Amino acid sequence: MKAMKNSEVLSDELKLAIGLVWGCLNTRQFEAACRLAHGCLAVWPDELRLSLMAAYASVEMQQPLEPRVLQVLNRGDCKEWSDLVYRRAGDEICLKGAGNA
Repeated sequence: MKAMKNSEVLSDELKLAIGLVWGCLNTRQFEAACRLAHGCLAVWPDELRLSLMAAYASVEMQQPLEPRVLQVLNRGDCKEWSDLVYRRAGDEICLKGAGNA
């Protein structure tokens, strides 16, 4: 995950949300991670870390990536995570999410 800039301050609630999603991913509870991340994105819709973790959880459950998620991945804000998600997703899932399949 991309390191935070020194000037970036996260609220305690956001830190907790990110930690909870990360904990679910680390214990391979992908469905819980996905649901939690999407719920958190309703509160923090522009939070890159939550979007990337939701994308990873989705592909681990072999769900198609949504067009909005593909846009986040393609922005290049965190190339390492984007590459990981694409590698885990494979072409078939990515194409479904892009609406091309």
